[in-house]
This record gives sequence, structure tokens and C-alpha cells, in this order.
Amino acid sequence: MRRLAIVALIALIGMLPFAASAQTNAAAPTAAKTDYIYPLVLATGALAGVVGVNLFSFPYFTLPLSVASPAGAAISSPAAAAASRIFVITSGIAGAWIASWLYNGKI
Repeated sequence: MRRLAIVALIALIGMLPFAASAQTNAAAPTAAKTDYIYPLVLATGALAGVVGVNLFSFPYFTLPLSVASPAGAAISSPAAAAASRIFVITSGIAGAWIASWLYNGKI
């Protein structure tokens, strides 16, 4: 059994490509210029999206603020808290998407 393992190992090593044939002559890709302002644009857009949607929806409905008041903690359910998180995340993504479109001209 030991001889079979040694023969199999030598056969597999013999099948490996040589280092010279494994390398290509293609040049390495050049790095693109980094835009350092773009993450700030996305963050600002996300914050503006959350604030804008909350200001727009204030007269009609509000998010459950179970932490803010003790009376609200007994009323709000886990489903309402999850829905408010989804609402905030969706409005933040939409705000970042719009900010990206305004900054780059494409989405």
C-alpha cells in the first residue's frame, strides 16, 4: 500500500505543469484611478434618503419607537420593529442609489 501511494504521488508530481509554462506573458492590469469621494456621496445619499422619507411620512404614519417610551414598548411587536428596520434600510438604499445617479450620471 505504501508503494502504491509513493508511485501515485510521483505520477501526480510528474503531471504538474512546469513553472515556465504556467506563466503567461500578459502584462499586469493597471489600477484604475480611485475616487475617494464616492463612498461619502453614497453615505450622504443614504442618510438623506432616510431623513427625507421620514419627513415625508411623518404626518401619515410614524415608525414604532418602542425604546423611546415605556408605553410603546408594550404595544409594538417584533414584526413592527422588523418592518421599521426594513423601511429604514430600503429608504437608505434608495437614497444612495439616487446619490450615485446624480454623482455619476448612471446607476
